[in-house]
Amino acid sequence: MSEIREWSRWQAPQKRLMPKELISWLTDSGSLTRRLQHHNQNGFSVELLGNCWMRALPDECRLLGVPMTQMSYQREVRLMDGDRANVYARTVIPLDTFQAMKHRFNSLGNKPLGELLFTDPTVKRGPIEVACLKPGQWLYEMALLEEDSRPEELWGRRSHFYLGGKILLVNEIFLPTLMGN
Repeated sequence: MSEIREWSRWQAPQKRLMPKELISWLTDSGSLTRRLQHHNQNGFSVELLGNCWMRALPDECRLLGVPMTQMSYQREVRLMDGDRANVYARTVIPLDTFQAMKHRFNSLGNKPLGELLFTDPTVKRGPIEVACLKPGQWLYEMALLEEDSRPEELWGRRSHFYLGGKILLVNEIFLPTLMGN
């Protein structure tokens, strides 16, 4: 992996700056899981890439209100259409949030986080932010670790959610295969 040049620049969605074919994906505030289940032609599944404790990125720490030295529980998955990944998703769960509901996170496995977030009526979603990711940026590189292609750019979105009054952050990076259907 090449050296990280810079971090992603997240901002409020501006339709004139986003690729037309991705606008509805980037700005949809509903469940991405449900949308992919309807969109996919070869079946929807979640491929768990891993769970680990690590420091969140500096801008994520600011958004989540946690110290940059604090470890967060991070879950990485690929949202699949048959054997092709359409989305790379990375969830950052601060220590307080994880400790308050560790049984919910530990039992996720290959189940979509969206089922947890969008079936609980108490969950509140924060605003959606989008970013254009370029080669050399950390999230771009992480999203493509399992992929063969290296496009000029990837688009992603992120939102923080409040689950039981506790915050977590979901990053969703849309892979080129999504528009190939």
